[in-house]
Amino acid sequence: MKTRVFRVTNPRDSRIEKVAEIIRGGGIVAIPTETVYGLAANRDDPGAIKRLNALKQRPPDKRYTIHIASRNAVWSYLTEMPPLARFLSRKHWPGPMTLVLDAASGTTIGLRLPDHDIARRIIDAACVTVIAPSANPSGKKPAKNAEDVLAYFDGKIDAVVDSGPARLGVASTVVRIKDWRKSRVMRKGALPQESFDDEQIFILLLVCTGNMCRSPMAEAFFKMAIAENLSLQVRDLEEMGIFVLSAGTDATAGGPASTHAQSVLLEHGFDLSAHRSRHLQPFMLEDADIIFAMTHYHIDAIKQRTTKKHHNKVKLLHPDTIEDPIGQPLEVYRRVADKIRDAVKMRLEEVLSHIPAAKSKS
Repeated sequence: MKTRVFRVTNPRDSRIEKVAEIIRGGGIVAIPTETVYGLAANRDDPGAIKRLNALKQRPPDKRYTIHIASRNAVWSYLTEMPPLARFLSRKHWPGPMTLVLDAASGTTIGLRLPDHDIARRIIDAACVTVIAPSANPSGKKPAKNAEDVLAYFDGKIDAVVDSGPARLGVASTVVRIKDWRKSRVMRKGALPQESFDDEQIFILLLVCTGNMCRSPMAEAFFKMAIAENLSLQVRDLEEMGIFVLSAGTDATAGGPASTHAQSVLLEHGFDLSAHRSRHLQPFMLEDADIIFAMTHYHIDAIKQRTTKKHHNKVKLLHPDTIEDPIGQPLEVYRRVADKIRDAVKMRLEEVLSHIPAAKSKS
């Protein structure tokens, strides 16, 4: 096999389409990234994976990191992303960070968005799931330029894209995110350990029964109130490390907000159509900074699901409790929404006192 060399320095170079075609067809191409060169292949082509395992001298059960071309591409592989992972992805992507997250299949998945225009263009043009482990046999130093790649793999891979030396020359930092905010660096790399400190984020959790009416409305009102106080748009809260989430003690995961809840929140300028219900789990109670419940029933249910050291985080949102409007007319929902909004106003200062961005503003 003759290894073709494509000298590419412009992401608009038409030869990128040829490179993408090779990957799509089951070939292996060494591509540049900001860290080191990687061996790009189609994850879903068994022949390509077999070749890659042989080149890397890795066992067949070893999984490879998926390389993506944009942040939005994560939703091709995940249904939900932990708050800490969402924050870190906004902060460090594109960049030298690999996130290892829980997948719906019960396994884990590695994702990386390289900070290299040509790499992202190749990944996007390939139109397949691209994996790109470092271009080196196991135990050898990763290739930092095309010459290193050819020293290892000339005649063994289909092509190499030569875009000059890798800017950093150090592998990406691999960080495992579990639950909502637990992190562990699995491999040291270009980003330091402190980059992944979970104290960078704040999580407010609202709890009701089905996570279809009260807690989604409370979530929305808190997001609007916090954003207004910090002179932000609601969509910018996550970038500041602020997460307002909701769950239900008896919820079925994945359901929408009730029709009346959506209607009432639209009257207040908030779209709940993207809401999907969550079933309350112990890790959520452990990872939240503050938890507001709608009734004493919810407080009791919460305390039964977590240890005593987390009980002091749990409070009633409103001192009179907020009863469930499910099945009631729209006017009842409006009254419940008004009560929730009043409670949010009462609780706002307390919440802001826990948010780093709010503290720095004051």
